Amino acid sequence: MLELIGSTALSAFRKQRLLTKIRQSVPHITDISAEFIHFVDIEQTLSNSELETLTRVLTYGPKSDGVEHVGERLLVVPRANTLSPWSSKATDIAQHCGLDQVKRLERGVAYYVQGDLNEQQLAQVTEQLHDRMTERVL
Repeated sequence: MLELIGSTALSAFRKQRLLTKIRQSVPHITDISAEFIHFVDIEQTLSNSELETLTRVLTYGPKSDGVEHVGERLLVVPRANTLSPWSSKATDIAQHCGLDQVKRLERGVAYYVQGDLNEQQLAQVTEQLHDRMTERVL
């Protein structure tokens, strides 16, 4: 299983909207950032050229250059034993690009929450970052 970091997951607008929403219940949060994390289930080790192709396939959206991801990391991923629509499409694209070793691609979001938070406050933040019906937080 490979874990590859992707682009930033929050535009400036979405970040501000999320911060405002979370601060209503947990005002101690000073900042939040997020980046996509890609999980690649492979049958065998990829060659350098195959890894380069996979990296190009997974390069999309705004770059996270200059965004410093610090704070408590909360990883939001699809629930166990589910196949997200993103996964189905991304896996098809990778295989159509000649990456037959890729059995499955999946995407999660790593949120980095800053602030002096206790366990209860962190749990409140966690509840606001994911959809319990389709996602879980690691």
